[in-house]
Amino acid sequence: MADGYEQLMKTGDTDISSPKKISRVGLVIASVFGGSAIVLSAICVPFITPALRKICLPYVPATDTQVTNILRALKGRQGSLIDLGSGDGRIVLEAAKNGFKGVGVELNPWLVIYSRMKAIQMGLSSSATFYRKNIWKTPLESYDNVVIFGVDSMVSERLQLLMQRYRDLLE
Repeated sequence: MADGYEQLMKTGDTDISSPKKISRVGLVIASVFGGSAIVLSAICVPFITPALRKICLPYVPATDTQVTNILRALKGRQGSLIDLGSGDGRIVLEAAKNGFKGVGVELNPWLVIYSRMKAIQMGLSSSATFYRKNIWKTPLESYDNVVIFGVDSMVSERLQLLMQRYRDLLE
């Protein structure tokens, strides 16, 4: 019986009872692919998790036409501006180019980093700042202009909260 087992463990001249050495090239390839998968997952998580929240707040970038419309609505106004759910920061950056002191509030850390880098690249870092904060808990009293742009359900819910909180200012 032992002879049968030894015969099963050997195929030709190759002894499969002892482990083979792992190729360094194979190990490097596996490490690169595994590491890349982990990094890619870490980058994608902030973009996927909004869909898992009670209120879905996806990242939907504003089009050039929408940014133009917002700037048109702000025409004749001045002072400070806050964009709730600023995404990639394009509204805040355009407002800063037009003389506003802009602040963007966004939950997604990657979009906040991107917005900050874009502000530096455009030379607007002194007039456009970005924070990773909860838009529902951000105080708005110190801003002259509030921009909330996005999903209809988010806008209407936030607008109702604003109306309740700042009713005396609106009258």
